[in-house]
Amino acid sequence: MIAQTSRQAYREIKPFLRGKRKMIYELFLQHENGATRQEIARWYIQKECSVCGRVNELLHEGYLRVVGTKKDAITGHSAEILKAVERVA
Repeated sequence: MIAQTSRQAYREIKPFLRGKRKMIYELFLQHENGATRQEIARWYIQKECSVCGRVNELLHEGYLRVVGTKKDAITGHSAEILKAVERVA
């Protein structure tokens, strides 16, 4: 049986994860050790600008967290490694 508090929590977070937010979150879920914004954009989306905004929203809401940094293989710049936070819903 599902507790009433769990149902309420699910209703509160469900609307946030729709469309591109949900898609980006699910892409990060596929990478156990995390990935950078640039990697997700290159591997799946092809447009970094469509990833960064959604990632910033997911970070703010606690769906993603920064777990480190690494040098980007193409640009040579430092990039944050992000990892999906498993959410109970």
